Amino acid sequence: MKIPLIYVPRTKYKYFLEIKKRYKSEKFIVPIGRDCHAAHSLDILNIRTQSLPYDWIRLKPILGLQIVSDNIKEKFEYFLHNLQKNEEGNTYAEKYPNAEFTHAKAVLTDANLRKTFEKRSKRLLNIIKETPVAYLYILEIDKFKDSNDVDFFHQTVLNFKEILKPEDSLHIYIRFDETIDENPIICKELIDKIKPINQVFITSYIREKQKYGIWGNEKAYPKLYKDLGIKIKQIFPKISFK
Repeated sequence: MKIPLIYVPRTKYKYFLEIKKRYKSEKFIVPIGRDCHAAHSLDILNIRTQSLPYDWIRLKPILGLQIVSDNIKEKFEYFLHNLQKNEEGNTYAEKYPNAEFTHAKAVLTDANLRKTFEKRSKRLLNIIKETPVAYLYILEIDKFKDSNDVDFFHQTVLNFKEILKPEDSLHIYIRFDETIDENPIICKELIDKIKPINQVFITSYIREKQKYGIWGNEKAYPKLYKDLGIKIKQIFPKISFK
């Protein structure tokens, strides 16, 4: 919400009081892909206060959880090892060709940018060690071809559970662009397999891309988090002058 404060006619001088809703989570929410939508939602809710390694990395949906859990188990030893470029010009580490630095292509040549990602990786490991964590992951069901893909992803969820502390949790939202009927049979099969898993939560989310663009309806983010089983509460708003 913007409240006009000062306006000088016939000039460019316009000043507003901007008030943004702000939320707080019981756990430290860690966005882990599959793309930057998860990190963006945390920004909009003014929950995200630190940059982490997967904020702006694009992962292959069906492999994302496995890539993240492997990196954490390896303490990010291969996260930046032997960087290369694929045919699309995106940078990736040799061991993980399905994890692309799409928003940081210069990481291949920029030593300072690599140091930034190293710091983010260490930061995440410290958070995991010291704090209850809610991992947030996006899944696109249209990439799933059949039940074999469902079984494979189900196993990656079970593998991911190995890195969870008793107080941690994994929250997955299946993202649709316009309708939940994009791949209904596979979607139901996947949800039915994932829901019974302890410490794991899964829901469906329609972003209405044609109407709201790639970020979806940002006003609906609190409901998305509620559907995901992530407990957030509204706190004192963020106030700024612009």
